[in-house]
Amino acid sequence: MAATEQKVDPTLLGAIKGDHKLKHVDTSEKNPLPSMEDVNQEKNHQQVLEGVNKFDKTSFHHTETKERSILPDTSTLAQEKTIQNINQFDKTGLKKAETVEKKVLPNSEDIGQEKKETELRKSIGEFDKENLKHATMNEKNPLPPKDAIEEEKKQKEFESSIQGFQRASLKKTSVQEKSCLPSKEDIEAEKSGKA
Repeated sequence: MAATEQKVDPTLLGAIKGDHKLKHVDTSEKNPLPSMEDVNQEKNHQQVLEGVNKFDKTSFHHTETKERSILPDTSTLAQEKTIQNINQFDKTGLKKAETVEKKVLPNSEDIGQEKKETELRKSIGEFDKENLKHATMNEKNPLPPKDAIEEEKKQKEFESSIQGFQRASLKKTSVQEKSCLPSKEDIEAEKSGKA
C-alpha cells in the first residue's frame, strides 16, 4: 500500500480517501448472454429446419381424404330451433278471429285514366309508319357579316389598349384657370346698345 501512495499524487489520493456522503445503490447484474434454454430451443429449431430440408419426398404415398358428416352452421341450427318452437306452440291459448277481405274498387276517374293509357299504348303500337314523309334537316349556322366582325375587332383592340395603357408615358401639365368675364367697358357698351 505504501508503494501505491508513492506513485499517486498526494492531492489526488487525499481527495479519494476523503469522507464523501454517498447514497447506497443496489447493483443489478445484467446478463446479455442467452440462457441455456434459449440455446437449446434454437438448436432444436435448427435441427427441425435441417430435417425438413433433407426429408426424402419420394417416401410419400398418395391418399384420398374422406369427408365425414359436416356439422350444421349457426343459421341452420337457429332455423331448426324456430321450426321446433312453432311445432310445440300451444294453440289453445289463441282466440278465434275472422278475416274480412276488403275490395277497393277504382273510381270513375281512375277508370277513365286507365282507358286513356290503354288507348294511347294501342295507338302507338298500331301506328302506320308509311304515312310519314321523309324530311331533310338543314342545319344553319349563320355567321355575322364582315362589318360586324370588323367592329368587334376594333372594340377589342380599343379595350386592350385601355387595359395596357402606360401611365408613365403621360406628361405632367399645370392647369391655369382663366375667367373670361367681360370688362366694365364691354358691359357699358352692351347696356348702351340695348337701350
